Formats: sequence, C-alpha cells, structure tokens
Amino acid sequence: MKLSGKSAFKKLFTGCAAAAFLSVSGMVATAAEDPPKDEKALAILQSMSDYMKNAKTLSLSANTFFDHVRKSGIKIKVGRKVDVQMKRPNHFVAEAVSDDGQAHTMWFDGAKLTVWSRHANEVSTLEFKGTTDQVMDHVSEKHGVVMPIADMLYNDIAGGLKDTIMSSEYIGLRTVNGVDCHHLSFESTGADWQIWIRADSTPLPCRFAINFVTLDDEPQFFAQFNSWSIGGEPIDAMFSAAVPEGTKKVEFGSGLKSKPASE
Repeated sequence: MKLSGKSAFKKLFTGCAAAAFLSVSGMVATAAEDPPKDEKALAILQSMSDYMKNAKTLSLSANTFFDHVRKSGIKIKVGRKVDVQMKRPNHFVAEAVSDDGQAHTMWFDGAKLTVWSRHANEVSTLEFKGTTDQVMDHVSEKHGVVMPIADMLYNDIAGGLKDTIMSSEYIGLRTVNGVDCHHLSFESTGADWQIWIRADSTPLPCRFAINFVTLDDEPQFFAQFNSWSIGGEPIDAMFSAAVPEGTKKVEFGSGLKSKPASE
C-alpha cells in the first residue's frame, strides 16, 4: 500500500482508490481553522526520512494487512508476508505471499521490471529505464500496480508526504516488540495515518497504519515490520529475474489486482 511518491501520493490523497500489489480517523477542520501541526512529530518523521535516504542498500521483512471491502460491505482482512531488498538508485527485488496462497515476485534491474505470479504460473515484463522511485511512480500511475511497502522505499519519504499533511501529533513513547518507539499521528488530505519509529540512533519504522477516510467503508492498512537491514553489499544477480521456463507470458499488470479467493 502506498501513500508517498511525488505524483502517486497526490493521486491517492485526492480520493483515488489505492491499488494493492500484493499498501484513527481525525476530525475534519473547518475552513476557518488551521489544524495543529506538532513540530516534534514532523521532526521525528524527517529524521527517519534522512536516515533511510542515506542508505544505499536496505532490506526489510514485514507482515501487512489490508481491508478488502466486499460488495456486501463486509470487510475482509487480507494478510501478506512481504520481503524486499533494494540497492539504490535502480535495483530491487520484492516478494509478497498472501494468506490465500497468492504469491508474487517482482524484480527491477534498472532497465526492466519483471513480475512473476507464482501461484498462477504467469509472468509479465515492462521495459523501463530509471530509478526505483521513478519505476514505482510509473507503474502506480500507468498500471495501478503498487510495490509492497512502497511508502517506506522512496528516496525522500518525508518529502513525498509533507505537502499533504494537515495536522500532526506526537502521541508519546510506545513499545513495539520490545523496542521503544515514537508514536506519531498524522491527518492528511484523504487519509489519517500513524507510524511508530524507533527511538534510538537507528530511526526506522516499526509499524505503519493508514485509514483511508475518503474511500467507501474507510478501509484500513496495517504493516508490522519484523526486521530491517541497512547497508551491506547484496549480490547483483539477485536483482535479475529468475523465472522458470514454460511460465505463461501475460500483459503487464494482468492479475495483480487480485481479490481474496474466498469472495
């Protein structure tokens, strides 16, 4: 699920539905009011962004949950296990496995994006030369495909968020899996979101939650980060697609906007 990105972020927060690849409601201020902005919350968000921006390589493992809203209005939680490795400026590999058995692997090597839908034995490719930021924006805007945990992978996380923030609040110190974290809450144009950031010399996100208040039935997204690794020298070969022979080739984006098998 994705909040940020130079243009994709603005697209989402003007009321467009967020696409899921594998992504505390606030009071609306009146026109006469200026919603409060807690400078401490903004500063901590910026420190996280600066720390991650300086990382040439990173990897993460997370569990995510997103509300799939059925036609009946009932919300079904869709769970995914997500693993990402990135080498800036233009390489990544991401894997997402849903609790209904759907599994996708995505590779980007700076010139081509490959998506292998393992459960369906299908593969699609997109020729694209650019950075990781640019390819994530392109596939989101043109194809409705969002890379797992995209918000935490942009080169300038705070820069993509700051223009849409209406209010912010520092909630306080909270413990996440035994780690002290700064709990921050934000109200943005179209969504309310919260983030828990490590309160030490490695200000990485531990949790991330979004409430899409402008979408029907206000679906929610939640991510729990199990591990982060910053730095290191990943092997370049891991960013090259490794798809078995005989895999069916399909149009790029086909099958990625999937629904839970139970629907």
